[in-house]
Amino acid sequence: MGKVKRKFVSLKWCFAVYLSVCFFIAFAGSMCIGLGTNYVQDYYETLHSDVRLVQTYDERMEVLFDDKQFIDRYVVTDKRPFADRKYMIRYSLIVYAQFLLIPLYIMSCVAVTGIIFYKRELQKPIEILLDSSQKISENQLDFRIEYPKQNELGKLCTAFDNMRHVLDENNRNMWRSLEERKRLNSAFSHDLRTPLTILKGYNEFLTKYGENVSPEKLSEILFKMNGQINRLESYTYKMSAVQKLEDIVPAPVEVKTDTLRENLSESGKYICKDKKFSFSFRSDTDILFIDCQLVMEVYENIISNAERYADNKIYTDVFVSAGVLRITVTDDGKGFTKKALKLAKEPFYRDDREQNTVHFGLGLYICKIICEKCGGTINISNTGNGGKVTAEIFFENQIKS
Repeated sequence: MGKVKRKFVSLKWCFAVYLSVCFFIAFAGSMCIGLGTNYVQDYYETLHSDVRLVQTYDERMEVLFDDKQFIDRYVVTDKRPFADRKYMIRYSLIVYAQFLLIPLYIMSCVAVTGIIFYKRELQKPIEILLDSSQKISENQLDFRIEYPKQNELGKLCTAFDNMRHVLDENNRNMWRSLEERKRLNSAFSHDLRTPLTILKGYNEFLTKYGENVSPEKLSEILFKMNGQINRLESYTYKMSAVQKLEDIVPAPVEVKTDTLRENLSESGKYICKDKKFSFSFRSDTDILFIDCQLVMEVYENIISNAERYADNKIYTDVFVSAGVLRITVTDDGKGFTKKALKLAKEPFYRDDREQNTVHFGLGLYICKIICEKCGGTINISNTGNGGKVTAEIFFENQIKS
């Protein structure tokens, strides 16, 4: 069973309930104190009923009681009222006690109510938020912030946890990006060794035997050295392009679907050269907002990859619907090996069948980066007749308002 959704209870209404209870208890207690002191006062008067004086206007009266302790008569007297000093002090304390006890009691009720409200409603979330902020400041983000009560502080804890989650994801993405770039640089350095070693070997050979080398042999060596230099230039350009893609931000513009279809079709025919190229395009909209340059780069890299593996035919299907641009390219070649299905999207991966080709293994990796930048994905698989690559680019969140 799912969790029961708790009803939101505002802190101000909760505080109003606490105050209402506090006022009720304070009022009831004050009444009890007043009645209690009056009762003690009457009881004390009864204990000392032999001589009681009352003051009426400016005359002093002596109160005389009969045998049944009822007031018999008042007699004017010159006696000092409350001649018994101890009696006078005690009686005054009893009379004025309520004026001291009632305010003290009310203040005690307010103080206790405040303490209870703090302990039950404020202390725990404040401790949670302070502890969480300390952990975040120490870059410890692998934890959850949970507070069960549905009030303003509960919403604050939820917002705090969302912030922590975003920071954690950003940190993870940053570390993944740094590790990816580190691995990319490592692979780049590794693959540079081959042409540099070849050039170094040719250079040593010409330094030693340059005077004895025939013009034909010298021309052949220079031609091979030039090929390795071109390879290094191309390799460096590819690497620079990949590094720039890491920092790229999609810039969507308004594009007509007819224009996009024409560009994709012409580019596919040009890349496929002599191989048969089949193209289909479906869309449920006439205009979409996308970064056309990034779309073309993904498309051309996928087509180029298929052209290397295809025997004779390449099938391309482009489908635009519900904010998604899906490009599917299938070839009639031997398909991806099991190893390639796992590693083809990694940088500098080359299939064992094409180790001798001038191919750097960056095409699908570039497609992967661009698709992720656009919120999409790229998937590779095999069909019954060859390999299949599907790229998805989302553009719904890029629509201009």
